[in-house]
Amino acid sequence: MRSGKGYISILLVSLIIGLTGCINDQKEFASGQKQIPREQMIRLMADMELTEAALKAKQVKLSRDSIKKIAAQSYDSLYSFYGVTPEQFKENLRYYQIDLEDFQAMSDSVIITLTRHKDSVSNLKKTPADTTIIKSKSKIKIK
Repeated sequence: MRSGKGYISILLVSLIIGLTGCINDQKEFASGQKQIPREQMIRLMADMELTEAALKAKQVKLSRDSIKKIAAQSYDSLYSFYGVTPEQFKENLRYYQIDLEDFQAMSDSVIITLTRHKDSVSNLKKTPADTTIIKSKSKIKIK
């Protein structure tokens, strides 16, 4: 009986140590890159999408070379802000895509983040409810 209790105690201690080790340590990939925490990765992915949208909006007005320069500067700024390298981002993207169900959940979180940004910008553009604009032929009055 004693050996059974000892075995269970050792198993529980090993399990607890293993779980706390997984929680506290970032995974390191074979390439030497460190894992970007999930929530940080979601914010980075959302910022990447915002950057892409801004670059697409600028494509109409700027030359291809100018867009490439702005894109390089924009992405470098993002990587620097998040403290990651482009290689680390790519490696982590591949890692998170292994579990497609979880990656879809992450993508949904990115969409929610982007929607919140859009809503906050839209709310800034709205005219206050108590402001009425009256147009006349000669001038515009705001009450």
